[in-house]
Amino acid sequence: MVLFKDLLFNLLFILITSFIIQYLFMKRKSILQKNITNWIIVITAVIQIFFCILFSYTEDNQIFYDLRVIPIVLVGLYGGISSSIAIFFLSLLVRVPFGGVGIWLHVALMLFITLSVFVLSKHFRRLPIPRKLSLVAGITISYSMLFFTITSLLDINQLDLTLSIVYTSSLLAGVIIVVFLIELILQNIILRNAVVKSDKIEAISHLAASVSHEVRNPLTVTRGFLQMLKDPTIPEEKRQFYLDTAIDELDRAEVILKDYLSFSKPQHHHVSILNVKTEIEKSLELLSPYANHNSVKVTKSLAENLYINGDPAKFQQCLINILKNGIEAMPNGGSLTVQAKQSATSQNILIEIEDTGIGMTTSQLAKLGEPYFSTKQEKGTGLGMMVAYKILKEMNGYVDSSSKVNKGTRFTLKFPVVNHPYKSGILPNTTVKGINS
Repeated sequence: MVLFKDLLFNLLFILITSFIIQYLFMKRKSILQKNITNWIIVITAVIQIFFCILFSYTEDNQIFYDLRVIPIVLVGLYGGISSSIAIFFLSLLVRVPFGGVGIWLHVALMLFITLSVFVLSKHFRRLPIPRKLSLVAGITISYSMLFFTITSLLDINQLDLTLSIVYTSSLLAGVIIVVFLIELILQNIILRNAVVKSDKIEAISHLAASVSHEVRNPLTVTRGFLQMLKDPTIPEEKRQFYLDTAIDELDRAEVILKDYLSFSKPQHHHVSILNVKTEIEKSLELLSPYANHNSVKVTKSLAENLYINGDPAKFQQCLINILKNGIEAMPNGGSLTVQAKQSATSQNILIEIEDTGIGMTTSQLAKLGEPYFSTKQEKGTGLGMMVAYKILKEMNGYVDSSSKVNKGTRFTLKFPVVNHPYKSGILPNTTVKGINS
């Protein structure tokens, strides 16, 4: 029982120190040089060896029964040949001060372990866990048999069968437990790294899809106006207007790309006092060809003298995303109503956008604004509404939404009211630089 208690104490210390090293250093292995990592492993093993010998079982102060072979085997198999050679000499330095003829026994056994590791370490890491456990079990049993054979040949003491069985069983169980838990932690670290890598790829995918979605809007508008230019009967004034609008939309696409290229950096926005009626009319004008193509009738009721703070380009982007979704929700035509008014309390500007489209269920409405959630099946990405919600948040606005299946959807955008610019001494669309990080 005393032998078992001492061996169990050894095993507990090996487990604790091994886990500490794995969590503190192995997770940072990518930023540490390989030789530094190997030296950390070797130094930890030396500490474990010293502890095992210090708290070992002995009957004559000649032979020490402990689990020092576990860290020696682990260093050799996981650290490689150079680490195994280093631990051979360092373990000898640790063992010498304790004296006794067991020093020569230690030298012989360490030579056996070093040679075994030299042969097996190159293939050990590529093996599946069951074969790794079988391999370390075979090394441990061979070590134990060699240990008791040499002690019998040296005639240091008579072979105690019970002691041999307890020591070999404890050593075997200990090395299997330690290797299995180390492999489990290593597998978790690999899985965690794979998840992190997958998250990064997913983030890039989201960004790429978002860029594609946002650039598609101005390109769609540009295509619509260019198609209208094919009509030879349109007056020159309208022709010039269509050309200017198409160029403006291409410029907006360029701005969107620049915004996404600087996505991770603090962004400088031009915050202005916006005339809500003017901005909505611009958005409706841009989408009018798209609405006509989808047989959607647009009705507007826009109050005068409604002003909010915001970046005009981003506000346009927000409106276009919501309006375009409303048009696309009516594949067989319908009615799109846009209203702008002041709230009853005069503290908010309300922009109501209502369509007579396919509508959404309660669960679909709750997911609105999430990446890759869309009711448009394979045609939609959900990124348009996600961007719109983000812009609303940046402008200190928020949205209320309601919907009924096959009856339509209503969005109510709410923004803090801004004093009339002429009364406050500021001209409309006066630019104030702001930072949004």
